[in-house]
Amino acid sequence: MKLNIAVVLLTISLVAASSAGQARTTIDAIHMRATVQDVVLLADFSGKIIPVDFDPRFALAVRIESVGPAATNFTVGAVVAFAIHSPSLLFGEEAKKGKTYDFSVEREIKHGKTRYFGLKVEKVQTAPVVSSAR
Repeated sequence: MKLNIAVVLLTISLVAASSAGQARTTIDAIHMRATVQDVVLLADFSGKIIPVDFDPRFALAVRIESVGPAATNFTVGAVVAFAIHSPSLLFGEEAKKGKTYDFSVEREIKHGKTRYFGLKVEKVQTAPVVSSAR
């Protein structure tokens, strides 16, 4: 009987220890409005860069105008640079310096480390919707 209790207690403590050792993974979406400052070849860029693509070739520098949710490392007014694969794939056209876009990016926090991926330009409707109600 004492052996069975010891085995049960040992099993419980091992399960608790393994659960405590496993870090939680959190993935969330960040939405920001940002103005394009510059797009250059990654090889020509110097400074801090945030990789968001598996095969980055360009640096996209933007000034953040607004961001949500508030609990991110991005602050309004900051200029950040993202390492992207292709401006034409991201924007669907040539990125225009000085133009403001709505972006979304995924953030993963795992084992205390943060990784960003999936940067997208959100499609913004520019013309008002016309209702055909009669």
